[in-house]
Amino acid sequence: MAMGVSVLIACGATWWFLKDNGLPTGEPISEAVMAEDGLAEEINPSEEQGTETQAVVESDADVTFSFAKEVARFDDGTSLEQDDLNRLFCKSTQGAVRWELSMEGAVMGAYQFDANDNGNEEFFLIDQERAIGLDPSGRPIPGFSMRPSSAITAQAVVDYDGEGNERYLLGLADGRILNHRNLGEATPGWRHVSKGNAIQAIAHLRAGRKDYICTVDESGVVMLLKRNGQRRVRTAAQLHPAQGIRPVAFEVSSDIESSLLVSRNANGEIETRRFGDGIPTPANSAEVQLLEAAEARMLSAE
Repeated sequence: MAMGVSVLIACGATWWFLKDNGLPTGEPISEAVMAEDGLAEEINPSEEQGTETQAVVESDADVTFSFAKEVARFDDGTSLEQDDLNRLFCKSTQGAVRWELSMEGAVMGAYQFDANDNGNEEFFLIDQERAIGLDPSGRPIPGFSMRPSSAITAQAVVDYDGEGNERYLLGLADGRILNHRNLGEATPGWRHVSKGNAIQAIAHLRAGRKDYICTVDESGVVMLLKRNGQRRVRTAAQLHPAQGIRPVAFEVSSDIESSLLVSRNANGEIETRRFGDGIPTPANSAEVQLLEAAEARMLSAE
């Protein structure tokens, strides 16, 4: 009786073993028969093949794919492309990579100009964390780096008189506006006072013989500032509160009062407002195109 039970248990164990290894379970197969039929040799290669397949899969999983898109193209044909890992590539007109640089986020602004008046055009790049100047070979220029304590939410490079004296204006999430010049030093005499709301737009407007720095913040406040950052004139043009990105465009005439601010209202409709009276009116086709172009530029920088 005991011997019969032992035989049944052994047969059951053999059946489960064969079942788990994908072998026929109709009849018990001895190890000797498996060896004679070559079945044991067929099992091991499949196990090794499975290991190799897994290694290939693991190797493929380690491969990182990135896709770059153009973020700037300059007058000399040089272009900048940035991939989804925030690596920036400077390419020649023939498409050859001249240099590359890892940024900390998507490029918000990219400029090329002679920052140190030495006859060579430097690069000035801005993302949410920093603004940095590079020499023509893509090497960081010592000291030409600005890393504010608050995120950069808006930016503009302004040449007030077209004489190559650029100012780098950085609007921050805490409402401050920074003003730098040359190789990154702070511009003397700048006296802007923060209102505490994130800056969404900065633009330099020239109307007639006067110029203005126009800013828009998240609360919808529109300011027209002097070159020193203080208010130049009051404007009746105000917008609705909105967080995040708010593209705006401008149609400047001979005086600031009749110049237009173009934006979307709370319902997404495109409107214009004169700086003089601030009354919203529906935008015409040309004004719609102005704003849509500004929106496209902002989206391409994200």
